[in-house]
Amino acid sequence: MIFRIIQRQISEAEAKLLIQRIKKTPYIMGYTLKEWLTAKNIVAAEDENGNLAGVCLNYDLNEKWCKIAALFVLEEFRGRGIGKSLFYASVEKGLERRKHIYASSANPIVIKMMDALSFLKFDRLANFPIEYSEDKWFIYSHSLKWLFNSYRVREIIRKKVVYGLREPFVYGIKC
Repeated sequence: MIFRIIQRQISEAEAKLLIQRIKKTPYIMGYTLKEWLTAKNIVAAEDENGNLAGVCLNYDLNEKWCKIAALFVLEEFRGRGIGKSLFYASVEKGLERRKHIYASSANPIVIKMMDALSFLKFDRLANFPIEYSEDKWFIYSHSLKWLFNSYRVREIIRKKVVYGLREPFVYGIKC
């Protein structure tokens, strides 16, 4: 099966499907319907019939930074390299726009991709790399705003209870 990787917005039906499916995975804390529908930098994988196979949600934090926010491949399409293609395309598109890329994940697969692309990794926001210290407070404030979303708070608690998440988050920067 051939997949096409493109940048596009997603439909409401696709967003609802993603929200439903993401609730069943331990590593993504989730995004609201509004966040999915207003996102402008989604890299999507489609099968030959145009059906959504996976997405990488990216958004610009400011004129310097882009965040890779969520990488998700629908179960029926996993194991075909789609996630890797989406992640790599997202990094490439961000760098083409002259953005620093910021990502965080507890998913070992995503962390492995960060390693393969030579992300500068750190284990806590408090250990933000010194070479980017001028942007540290901006990233901190973004992270706090992201966290204090009632939908995400509920999902974080629910997933901690359901999945007992123990893997630490890893943060990464690619410039």
